[in-house]
Amino acid sequence: MLSAFSAWGMEVYLKATIEKRMVRREVQSLQALYVAEGGIEWAKVHLQSDYGLSQGEVLFDTGQARISIHRLDGGYRVTSEGHSGLAVRKVEEILQKETGKWIIQSYQELHQ
Repeated sequence: MLSAFSAWGMEVYLKATIEKRMVRREVQSLQALYVAEGGIEWAKVHLQSDYGLSQGEVLFDTGQARISIHRLDGGYRVTSEGHSGLAVRKVEEILQKETGKWIIQSYQELHQ
């Protein structure tokens, strides 16, 4: 049978472990979002010279992004799925190029 102190110590340990997991999941989720946004930026750079680019993948220190690009009338729909640890976040931008600069027509995070 556990003493009162041991039971209290076990409870503190379990709470700390659960909180640590929650923080790790939150950090990975934010990292996945930033990685997805980095994938969008990667696509913007590569579309400067390769107008026919339709997909790509980029590795970052904190994860990887898988990018798909669809040509639209006068622009592109770029979707980037960021992975970090177990977290996955996906963003999409509709881009148009005006006077050599990218104009973001829309930005949204996609939820599955």
